[in-house]
Amino acid sequence: MNSGTANKLLTCTFFICCGKPENRGIKEEDFAMLKTLTTVIFALIFILSNDAFALDKNEQVRIFKERIKTLIKQGTIPIIDVEYHHGGKIETDRLIGRMDENGVALTWLGPNEKLGSEESIRQNELHPDRFVPTIVHGDGKLWHGSDKGFLEKLAKDARSGKYFAMGEFEARHYPSSTNNRNVHLPVDSEAMKVVFELSSETGMPFLLHHEAEDELLPELERMLAKYPKAKLIWCHVGRNRNPVTWNKFSKADGVRDLIKKYPNLYFDLVQSKPGSKYHGTGYQDAIMYDVSSWGVSLDAEWEKLFEEFPDRFVIGSDINTGRFGNYDRVMDTFRSIVLKELSKPTAEKIAFKNAWKLMTGKDWED
Repeated sequence: MNSGTANKLLTCTFFICCGKPENRGIKEEDFAMLKTLTTVIFALIFILSNDAFALDKNEQVRIFKERIKTLIKQGTIPIIDVEYHHGGKIETDRLIGRMDENGVALTWLGPNEKLGSEESIRQNELHPDRFVPTIVHGDGKLWHGSDKGFLEKLAKDARSGKYFAMGEFEARHYPSSTNNRNVHLPVDSEAMKVVFELSSETGMPFLLHHEAEDELLPELERMLAKYPKAKLIWCHVGRNRNPVTWNKFSKADGVRDLIKKYPNLYFDLVQSKPGSKYHGTGYQDAIMYDVSSWGVSLDAEWEKLFEEFPDRFVIGSDINTGRFGNYDRVMDTFRSIVLKELSKPTAEKIAFKNAWKLMTGKDWED
């Protein structure tokens, strides 16, 4: 029973019990008792809120699994999108349409600060076979201001048991095509410690946006070493926005070194269009592609990395309101270039099996 059904039943009970007793054929003393009982029921509903009627997590996992199996039966490698930025301006029906057209089975629906984590629960109740309850993204003023109330609410949400993942939390962020945030909240800051501790405690994964400058790597490595049970997905791997300051991440070897050192580190793949240049520096930033007059292919060194460590990569669209028009292009790039050029076992792990294990704690079983 979902919350909407429960509320309708309670409303019916209220009208049945709260009419005039002579109109219901009920004695005055029995009627008074019924009114008292109804009041108690309503009080319990407000106390329990939606938690009492939320889907059992095992049932929710079953629904997710059926959705994925449906695509497999159709001959499609399902994708779990771990990084979607929900701002409420794009109707979820439009998003579902894009998902269906691109073989995306599930989306980790991370709301912005204004909507709050509960928006993801609400959308999951409406579409339990599409949206994975995901805690709010840390990319707004409250997060970057290390707002105490925001962090306390974040901890409450994480410990509620209602969510499968946490959103993307920004450390160093350059201005992008849809915003002008030029900020740096160190990965070893007090606010970030809250996120790492919650991931360690609950087992939920979280995403991190951190520009891969050489001088910024130590603050991340300190936290990976300090919180070995935290599950961190570093966003946009395969990117290099400035070869001068990103020397260690100029090739796949830099990623390989970190993977070998930190078993709790995962990556989602760069979403930039192959051959595109970062407007801040003019450099071609999607370095995991080989772009030539012959076309676009997956760079041989990056392909080797993915095949060597197939358990450490996932797919995230990084789509938000301003980039919604890029959805088809992003998913097509992942399918037609990345997944197509990898072995089937590796492609399946990156497309959905790794994300499945991160969100459920269990290996995918066919």
